[in-house]
Amino acid sequence: MKNRWGILMMAIMVGAIIIKSLYTAGTAAMADAAYSAEAASSRMQLRQLLAASEGLIQGSRQATVKWQGEWHTMLSLEAAGERLADRLGLADRYTEKVHGNQVFYAEGASGVAEDVIHGKLALTLQEEGSYYVILRLENGTDESLQRLPEAGESWGELLLREGVRAKWNAALQGEAAGVVSAPDWPDFWQNDSAGAGEANPVPTLAAFAKLESRMKEQLKLRAAESFADERTVSRTYTAEDLPIKARSAGQEISLQLALHWNTESERYDVSIGAPLLTVEY
Repeated sequence: MKNRWGILMMAIMVGAIIIKSLYTAGTAAMADAAYSAEAASSRMQLRQLLAASEGLIQGSRQATVKWQGEWHTMLSLEAAGERLADRLGLADRYTEKVHGNQVFYAEGASGVAEDVIHGKLALTLQEEGSYYVILRLENGTDESLQRLPEAGESWGELLLREGVRAKWNAALQGEAAGVVSAPDWPDFWQNDSAGAGEANPVPTLAAFAKLESRMKEQLKLRAAESFADERTVSRTYTAEDLPIKARSAGQEISLQLALHWNTESERYDVSIGAPLLTVEY
């Protein structure tokens, strides 16, 4: 009888170990699937932006993809930075003091000649066991721009699998296509609400309206928040067909469009951000 109970207990223990192993494997598989899905969403959203930007930007398009967020690890700054740099294949590594804090950087390029994508990693210690990670990717040419969605997906998934709580954002920038140049409009407009010599942003708003109309032909957008002055217009939108969103002013924002008159180059520059612009415009 005692032997039977012993055998039964061993069977129960073995079963528990098997169940725990299956649960652990299942949890890991679910996490991997979630990472892959999140990274794949970034690729799809950037592809949508590239298609929508074709009628808004003329000439070369400069793209910036970022994955950024917190990473909890007890590794030292250099060890943590080396680990992520190894995963991402970034060979040029160094540290610099920024605003009194040591920052680990790693840089590198993917591709050759006309197909280069530049990558830069920045790792900053927030407090013991907590780092803030920023991975920035940029296209070198129009050719490498077409490869950027897949590169961003791949490198972003690597960060997610390392446990970095990274969120994706992207920006496309270039010269605005098909808008009247600012010199063709008067610098100052007068109306009932503007005093003598007070700048009125009507010309820039008119140019922005043209670009917004073209964008709405590609995406289902609903305006959320806006800003305008005599040289810059910026507006955020909700969009059902763009999966990655950011919470702002109580709304789920998917896209930001901005137009700015560049006084140095004397042209309008357009910036498209998803879900929000995190680059200078």
